Amino acid sequence: MFFRYPADRLHIFLISLIFAVDVTVYLTVDSPWWLALYFLVGIVPKAGACAFNHHHQHVLTFHQTWLNRLLELMYALQTGVTSNAWKLHHSLGHHVNYLDQKKDESRWQRDDGSTMEEFEYANITTLTAYPRAWHVGASYKKDRRVFLYMGVLTVAVMAALVFYRPLPGLFVFVIAPLFSLWGTAWATYAHHANRSVENHFVACNNVVHRVYNFWTGNLGFHTAHHYKPGVHWSKLPELHAQIADKIPADAYVEPGIPWRWLGKSWFPSRNVSDKDDRDAELTAPPTADLTA
Repeated sequence: MFFRYPADRLHIFLISLIFAVDVTVYLTVDSPWWLALYFLVGIVPKAGACAFNHHHQHVLTFHQTWLNRLLELMYALQTGVTSNAWKLHHSLGHHVNYLDQKKDESRWQRDDGSTMEEFEYANITTLTAYPRAWHVGASYKKDRRVFLYMGVLTVAVMAALVFYRPLPGLFVFVIAPLFSLWGTAWATYAHHANRSVENHFVACNNVVHRVYNFWTGNLGFHTAHHYKPGVHWSKLPELHAQIADKIPADAYVEPGIPWRWLGKSWFPSRNVSDKDDRDAELTAPPTADLTA
């Protein structure tokens, strides 16, 4: 009735639960030390909100427009990425141009063709995210109008929250989402940096790791995501299985911390011993048909 894909229900519930904790902390905690601790503890859980905001702006979560806008406001207050910011900068920008490092909105090469350092990339991508989204929007006026008015609404809500309770508002609804925006940029570096831009199948790194892909909505199947960016996140493992023979073995990497501590990754080039068969099977990509 509401959800376009039933697979979204659990993650939207969990992310909404995190937001409810945000609001509770905002209303009840005054100590800067406890607020700082909550900010630090929330970094990893809010990675899920960042990932699913990305997925939502590829494939909308709800049938109803008003529910999508409400969800986007919640995401913006958690992640620093407002309505249609992902769509313009990422879906209509990066996905169109990522094989051309002169045009890519998330380019990882400098003008001279050398590779940016990780933090250099994160800083530049964060600072240019909104200007580049606005620039892409020149060709998508309707999307840019939504981007503009929802951005103004988000800033107004943030300002009201800070006005009502300044210190909690600053920690929970300004510092945390701005850091999430930067953290999103930092995390995306590993998706493409130093990959060939010859074609879709060699231009992405992939992470086949059960816990990572649960909390990021299968972002580890990144080649599949770029191959068909309109496919819902829940279908990406199946699409990955269909194109896996075209993905080079060196396009599989370990996830970052803390994900690598929470299970094993699957690699096509690894010689798996009998002892490791069970663990490898848990994280190996499925072979189901996407059209089933």
